[in-house]
Amino acid sequence: MVKRARWKFAPSSPVTTRNTPAIHDGVLFANFDNDKLYALDLSKGKELWNVRVGGGVPESISNPMVAHGLLFVVGGGQCHAVDLGTHAIRWSVSCDAEATSSPIVVDDDVYVGTRLGGVVAIDARTGAERWRVLLRRGESVQSAVSVTREYVVVGTSQGFAEGHVVALDRATGVERWSAKAGAMGHGGAPAINGSTVYALSGLGKRLRALDLASGKERWSYETRGALWGTPAVADGVVCFTGDHAILHALNEKTGKELWSVTLDKPPAATVSPAIAGDVVYMGAGNAIHAWTLREGTERWRWKAPYRVTTAPLVADGTVYVGCERAVIALA
Repeated sequence: MVKRARWKFAPSSPVTTRNTPAIHDGVLFANFDNDKLYALDLSKGKELWNVRVGGGVPESISNPMVAHGLLFVVGGGQCHAVDLGTHAIRWSVSCDAEATSSPIVVDDDVYVGTRLGGVVAIDARTGAERWRVLLRRGESVQSAVSVTREYVVVGTSQGFAEGHVVALDRATGVERWSAKAGAMGHGGAPAINGSTVYALSGLGKRLRALDLASGKERWSYETRGALWGTPAVADGVVCFTGDHAILHALNEKTGKELWSVTLDKPPAATVSPAIAGDVVYMGAGNAIHAWTLREGTERWRWKAPYRVTTAPLVADGTVYVGCERAVIALA
């Protein structure tokens, strides 16, 4: 199966996108290190409008998310809500100067982690804070949070080796449990499927499966390299990667390896795999790959013009991925 680039969008100056784009109502939203978030026509990649949402630290712009007619993004130390009708920022809430956690919107609330080791819950429509908590002194929250009906689950880091997975009460922010699990860095997040939390542990070189209600470890899988990104979980399989240039696929219940593939180059630290249907997609170096979920058989690979820097987004048979100088749509 041969893939081709349906369109490519690059800003006028050579800048990098590090965050997975979002799609809503025929528009793709992508941000770059020039502090701007771009709205692109989904079919042609043509720029419709842009808004400045960053400042200070290039890496501080997060994945975007759309809900309630608003586009949510963290940039320049603040969580912003951009009105999709007027393209103006409706409200902004301070997180901290170098916040990198992507906003997660569930029902009427937005949840954001801070590099100072906190989590903020915000009313999505008004920007009013519902609660703000500081987790552990000396530990940072650089990953996105994950949210269920009862819990807000977040990974912390101290350096690149130490850290915890912490579950907070979604309504109040009160800590329910904490499990030592190694550091989670920028670009990653705990993955939740059913009653299990899957957490990568940086230099701990492990994927841990934790019970959602108690934080008790169900199993762990050790690798020979540092791990990063967010695990992808679907149809009984959990996939993850890191700087050892291997994509692993494990049985979700037992932690036993189903298959693994060695990549030509390590993926960027902001890259995670994505599962759509029975296929796993991921970029590594200048290549974008697709493998069968059950066997790990490569279905296709496509050589990108630049190094791949985001997790892929798959919608309606098209793969959207960010690179060092462009967002590309593969059909």
